[in-house]
Amino acid sequence: MKLHEDVMVLASSKKMPLMHLPVMSTAIRTSRGVVLIAPGDRLSSQEAELATLGRVTDVVAPNLYHHESVHLAQKTFPQATIWGVEGFKQKRPDIEWDKVLTVDNWNYGDEIQIQTIKGTKINEAVFFHPKSKTLVVTDLFFNLMQPKGVGSWLILHAFGTYKKFGISSLYMRSVFDREAFKKSLRDISKFDFQSIVVSHGDPLTQDARANFERALQERDLL
Repeated sequence: MKLHEDVMVLASSKKMPLMHLPVMSTAIRTSRGVVLIAPGDRLSSQEAELATLGRVTDVVAPNLYHHESVHLAQKTFPQATIWGVEGFKQKRPDIEWDKVLTVDNWNYGDEIQIQTIKGTKINEAVFFHPKSKTLVVTDLFFNLMQPKGVGSWLILHAFGTYKKFGISSLYMRSVFDREAFKKSLRDISKFDFQSIVVSHGDPLTQDARANFERALQERDLL
């Protein structure tokens, strides 16, 4: 799915107990190549579609939960630079990480801005593409409007994200420094976004700012 001439969202899924969890990857074309964020497990069937954007030069594992398909991405795009957030060299020493993803290390700040989320065990980084006014997050928000599986009602209600855009209770349990977390969210809110892409659910292309603020209010984060 193309959200913009330079932004593509690619769908895969993960089978969980009693439900299927959609897993979205985001590809962004830059002047130097394509950055692939949170690669999924269907790269072999999506390679031709990705090629319409250009050559994948960078693969990003944007938080400590999204790493299962990095090996596949390395095989599919052997020339790509592999980025991982802080902590991956300890968590996944079997993967050859080229660079640690930090604001200072990131090479594409002129075309894709990043903000790391402090105060959580997930170490997530979010991305803002000014040209398309798109904010790309991984697990920070869910937006599962058409959940599938007999257990989706139970599981997503427990998360507080059943058929709604919001921050899951699972994510909130990872927060160990609430003030640092809130400051990161305030920094993210400064991006001039009009759309939000999430890893789990549909891209939010209408009223993104209002939904962002409502989701924070519901968790008492504003």
